Amino acid sequence: MTFRAVSKEATKLAAMYSKPPIPNPEELQGVLTGFETSIIAMLTVFLSLPASQGKALHKRIQTTVSAIVEDSKILVQSLMKHNDNSNQAINQSAGALWECCDSFHSFPLDNKYTVLDVFKMVSELVKDALSEVEQAQTNNGRENTNSPSQTDGTNEQGWSSHDAQLVAPCVGVVKACRSCLKKVSTAIRTNGKATSHQLVQELDSMEEILQKISPSVDDLVSSLYAPMNHTTVANKVGWNIGATCVNTSFVSRNSHFTEEADNTWLDFLTKAIDHNLAKMSSALEAQS
Repeated sequence: MTFRAVSKEATKLAAMYSKPPIPNPEELQGVLTGFETSIIAMLTVFLSLPASQGKALHKRIQTTVSAIVEDSKILVQSLMKHNDNSNQAINQSAGALWECCDSFHSFPLDNKYTVLDVFKMVSELVKDALSEVEQAQTNNGRENTNSPSQTDGTNEQGWSSHDAQLVAPCVGVVKACRSCLKKVSTAIRTNGKATSHQLVQELDSMEEILQKISPSVDDLVSSLYAPMNHTTVANKVGWNIGATCVNTSFVSRNSHFTEEADNTWLDFLTKAIDHNLAKMSSALEAQS
């Protein structure tokens, strides 16, 4: 495969500078030509990949191919700056390129498994965000009770009673989001297919929604620390996380990877989100 050829040619380049004497211009030109040819071959194969394989898979490959091209540029630049003390820089540059090329060995098989990888990544981020919120609850909204550098007093008092009433439904929505990700990913793993254009598109639609979840959860977490702006928190939960999770359930319900029996947990998750959003609205109304 072409990425192996890039890795092999990079090894040749690095080896030429591993010990003296350094290669003469003719020797270097020959190896550089082989290196360039391998990169062009990789780009040719990438550009020939059919779009019907899926946007998620294409984007994943594009990211890795772009990283290989960038690491190749860095390797060549390190060669151009070669001196008696630059072998380490060359080896580091080559190592980064090797690692990037090796990542193709663990690449997802198709669009289905690409989307499942995105689910795994987003689920971990949501899990971390939920842990951070729960830690904030323990600290009553103070960002870091043990930090000696925090002397400006901006969140010294922690949450007010009204703040605390608003936090509970926010946590509920994030937990419902975490459950939604787990359930939908299980459904895709069990029933998902990437054997036709329509099925691939349904998986891509889910991946596009997933990309909105992590930044929405991060925005919420940062807005929960004292002093809290209730309107900002309500917008981030209601319009961002809540709406995105409901959309996840809706799209899943109308996709090939869910069955009629799945409507039970889809309904439950939607009701859990609506319930927490209603609690949040009630808490806001009580403060007005």
